[in-house]
Amino acid sequence: MKSGKIIKYFHEIMNQDTADKKAALKKILAKMKKKSRKLKAKLAEAKTDKERAEIEGKLKVNQAHRKKGLKALRELNDK
Repeated sequence: MKSGKIIKYFHEIMNQDTADKKAALKKILAKMKKKSRKLKAKLAEAKTDKERAEIEGKLKVNQAHRKKGLKALRELNDK
């Protein structure tokens, strides 16, 4: 699943019940972690600076969104 679809799915689930949100957030966060690992592997294999910069940008965006998702999950757990 591409990052855009993951983020779109995230916004859709934020309008659901709390129990549904927790389960869906955990699923999304796992997918984002998997994507982060793939991007890190690609980064290690990158040959050109342009390719490396593009992958680093995607990785930063993915990490930022994952951080937001973790924050949302913590808030749901506190309720």
